[in-house]
Amino acid sequence: MQASQFSLDLLRSFVVVAETQNFTRAAEQLNCVQSAVSTQIRKLEESLQSRLLERTKRQVHLTDEGRTLLHYAQRILRLKEEALAEITHQGLSGRIRVGVSDTSMIYMPQILKVFAKKHPMINVELRCERSWIALDALEAGQVDLAFVTQKCGRKGGKPVGQSPLVWAVLAQSNADEMDPVPLAIFAPGCIYRKAALDALEKSHKAYRLAYESPSRSGLDCAVNSGLAVTVIPKDYIDESLRIVSFDKLPVLPVFKTYLFGASNQNSPTVRAFGNILKEVVPSLNHASDF
Repeated sequence: MQASQFSLDLLRSFVVVAETQNFTRAAEQLNCVQSAVSTQIRKLEESLQSRLLERTKRQVHLTDEGRTLLHYAQRILRLKEEALAEITHQGLSGRIRVGVSDTSMIYMPQILKVFAKKHPMINVELRCERSWIALDALEAGQVDLAFVTQKCGRKGGKPVGQSPLVWAVLAQSNADEMDPVPLAIFAPGCIYRKAALDALEKSHKAYRLAYESPSRSGLDCAVNSGLAVTVIPKDYIDESLRIVSFDKLPVLPVFKTYLFGASNQNSPTVRAFGNILKEVVPSLNHASDF
């Protein structure tokens, strides 16, 4: 096979293997057997006379040539989707992969509702991560967009919303009356944690780190049991929680959410999701001027 003759099917198999970093998972997504995927990758490498993947027993890694091809293969496949949508007038289809931080995930139900109404044929894959992990995945080509609550030193990223941080406790709890105040707080590295502890130290308010977790769901277990006070964006508050007055605990800052796009953000599916996210989030925010 000459290099100019490789097919879209080979490119599609390569992209799925590169994104999953695993032949078994790739075969599941492609709805075929693993040996067929291996054969397609081998044909592609032979046609290009280049090694695209370094294989281990558990995982595969892209070579330099593989990373270069992945960039173009993703663009080629998305251009095909765009062309079909334009020619057949059937609307957008395909897949969008979004990395979302624990806290920004609260906006996703409404975003998905609006997106599904406008683009029902697009499959959405959500990955809930810490902000820096979502941004790492974006840089590695594993997601198309990252919707996060901190920039983690990255350049770019469009601020799409903001919400004041508040202290919150279960509505029936008296944890905010305890001395020292028991906290349920994110693990080190989180800007919410730093803001909360800095404010407490500055105000000389006694506290103890009662519960720590890298995930919002882990903190919710302690808060929903009435055992601790937590710090969250005001948008996260529902009827089960009570906001603790700033008369009891120190004032907290306002934090923004950011949308980062990959190099393929001109894909119609990626662009459509990003536009709806930027439209929906400000309408849900308690503080939308920035």
